[in-house]
Parts: sequence; C-alpha cells; structure tokens
Amino acid sequence: MKLNFVVDKNYLVAHTLSCMKQSGFSSQKYKKDIVAFQNYAWNKSQKVYDLLVGRFSFFPDDLNTKNLKSLAKELNQLSKFLDQLSRSKEFKKIYSQTEKYLEFCEKQWNKNCKETNRIVEELTGLNLNKTFTVYLTHPSQRNGVYLGKNKIAWGHSEKWKNYTTVYLWHEILHSYFDLSDLSHAIIELITDEEMRSRLNNSKYPPFVGHEYLSKLKKKLLPPWKQYLKSDKKDIKKFQNSVGTQGPSN
Repeated sequence: MKLNFVVDKNYLVAHTLSCMKQSGFSSQKYKKDIVAFQNYAWNKSQKVYDLLVGRFSFFPDDLNTKNLKSLAKELNQLSKFLDQLSRSKEFKKIYSQTEKYLEFCEKQWNKNCKETNRIVEELTGLNLNKTFTVYLTHPSQRNGVYLGKNKIAWGHSEKWKNYTTVYLWHEILHSYFDLSDLSHAIIELITDEEMRSRLNNSKYPPFVGHEYLSKLKKKLLPPWKQYLKSDKKDIKKFQNSVGTQGPSN
C-alpha cells in the first residue's frame, strides 16, 4: 500500500473557505488564522465566495437571462479569485500550516505502515496493492472522505495517538467496500476499533467513530469477536454471513 501526500492549493482554498461553522473545526488552535483568511476572501467578493463553496442558488423566478449572465460572469472570475487568494498573506499562513501537517502525516504513516499493513491483511485477507493520492487540508478543520479513483481528502487534529494512521486506513478501505451502513460499520470495526486497539494498547467498547453506527457495531460485536479468533480471515465472507442475519436492521 502506497500513499502520496499532496497539498493542492486550489482545493485547500476551497475547503478552508467552506468550513465556516463551528462543526467544521477539529480544533481551535489555528482558528484565528482560518477566520482571517475567510474574512479576506469574503471581502474580496461575496458572490464568488458563495459560488466557490456551493452556496450559489436560484429560485425559479431568478432563472432569467440577466441572472444567468451574472452567474456566467462569476464563473469567469473564479480562476482569478482563486489566484488572488492563493497569493495573499492570509492564505500563506494556512498553506504553511498545512505543509507542516503534511510532514506530520507522512512521518506517522511511514512509521506505522508496515505494521498496519500486516494488521489489515490479517484482519481482511484483502490484496493491499493500491496506490492512493491523499489531498491534505488544514489540520484544524474536519475532512475525511474517499473521493473515488484511489483519491482521499483528509485533514483533522490528532485526537489520540495514531489517529491519522487509523483514519487513513478507514478511507482506504472504503475503496474495497460498497456504501452500505453494514460495510461502513465493518470498516470501523477493522480500523477505528481493532487497529486502534492494537496500536494504542486500548480496548473497545466503548466505540469511537460515527455515533449512528454504534448500534450496528454493537450487534456485530459477538460475531466479530468470533471472527477474530479464526486462523484465516476473509472479510467478504464475514460480511456475507452477518448480512444474512440482518444486523443492519
């Protein structure tokens, strides 16, 4: 398993501007710098800001030639807007902090890669031979999603030891499973729970991860504990076996 960590300036700009609510922050450490950049962008152009972060919408009565021409104008300005923001002193702080975060993520991943690769192979029986690109965003803002085509977006403060490693594997495993709640719960049992437990010498439950999956993981826990005792594991067979029992209902 190979991960290539990158900071894409345009994506970093867009993500930093889109996380405005308190729920979008993973820590308060650099919030002052982030808000300063958001305010700078807002003062540059409120319309293009809204367009960039997906808050640009029309009511039926707005769908006239004048407003459509206005939208086209804002779209034409988007490239210039991104360029102006990326050269600002406010953004340079954000970029520098994210570059340092890249070094942290890369160092932690390289330290844990061999051991965690062995853990995931043992727990799943999957062929772990993919290469992923990880687009990093600011560590004080929440981000974690598998984008498809072996691409991951990630950014978060380190809530506990080896947090980044565990959740990068979480996103990696999304590329091997479908989008069902059952698949997501199994991914969490592999990474959020079992891998975290082995790396940090901790126990579960209590569970971490998405709260809405806790009930399902509780139902899966007895067969999961039995599965962990088996000599040769096949995670797809495990999923099929628990799926027929209806634990996701």
